[in-house]
Amino acid sequence: MDEKTLIEEAVNVIGNDEEILAAGIFGLQDNYAKLAVAGVATGAVAAALDAGPLAQGAVAGATIHGTRRLNAESKGVTTRMLVAVTASAIHILDRSDLGTTSCELMRFARATTAVQVTKFGLSRHLNLADESAGTSIGLTGAAVFYVPEAAGDKLVLHVLSASS
Repeated sequence: MDEKTLIEEAVNVIGNDEEILAAGIFGLQDNYAKLAVAGVATGAVAAALDAGPLAQGAVAGATIHGTRRLNAESKGVTTRMLVAVTASAIHILDRSDLGTTSCELMRFARATTAVQVTKFGLSRHLNLADESAGTSIGLTGAAVFYVPEAAGDKLVLHVLSASS
């Protein structure tokens, strides 16, 4: 999805009072301990049921997706989110499984938010923390050319890194 379309989606939710400098699709950082436990449990159940490799893979994928969804719901967010950056704020918008955006989940004031960008394999972790508001979130974005969201994600990371 191109950045212009993402910016239009963001404008439909947050309005156009302020220019959107960058927009990208990010996922909530995984809770690897929960994913590992879910994977082991899934493997044990599939083995006990004598499921074939294809069935085991399908069950494991569904389990991982379910674990990610529960983790996101526990934090009041969605598994994937549209991040829109303006001069004064970082807007975290919902992203449905159908790829639609309908509401703002969180907003971080750029002036008081600590931004940390780190490499994580072929992805980038984006950590936002506003101690004065008591809010934080960890997101994962794409950084490789063959991922459709990478261009928007890299621009968001660039804009936020330049100001931190």
